[in-house]
Amino acid sequence: MTGMAKTPAAGHLFRTNKNCEKLSKKKAQGFHHIVAKLLYLCRRMHQDIQTAVAYLCTCIKSPNVDDYKKLKHVIQYLRGTPDLTLTIEPGEHPRWWVDSSYSVNHDMQSHSGICMTLGKGVAYSGSNKQKLNTKSSTAAELVDIDDTMGKVLWTRHFLAEQGQYMPTTTISQDNKSTILLAENRRPPVAKGLDI
Repeated sequence: MTGMAKTPAAGHLFRTNKNCEKLSKKKAQGFHHIVAKLLYLCRRMHQDIQTAVAYLCTCIKSPNVDDYKKLKHVIQYLRGTPDLTLTIEPGEHPRWWVDSSYSVNHDMQSHSGICMTLGKGVAYSGSNKQKLNTKSSTAAELVDIDDTMGKVLWTRHFLAEQGQYMPTTTISQDNKSTILLAENRRPPVAKGLDI
């Protein structure tokens, strides 16, 4: 796994090749071992590799040569960024970003990503496969917001108990239909579609 990479995952992270050769039992155990170490690392200090590690965790049972190449890319990225550190500074109040990629996993499930900052730097982040299939990107985004709300409320109550003034919590979203539905308003009806 020599060499260096500039990004935690290549553009083909979510592409699967069903005809790809499976890893030998010994190499598959090594794959599992390294992914477990990366899982610990991405939760503690290298939050930038979470999406790649979350995907690699779905390949643990039967990894193939392509999955090994994706793992190799993550290791090369870590080798190329030894001085990248996590810096957190307090600000006024928490801000959340919630997003999902619709139907990118091999079983057609979407992939969720969330992060929260208290000022500078990401204090909490997560990246995981959604547990259900959705019919649209809007529905996938709504599922992601719903899954995140427990963490948002817990953070809000925790900071309030510490004596921190808590204004209205903002969740940033990039899907206009999802924003309207989350605010209990109807999304614009597309031509020929009845929502």
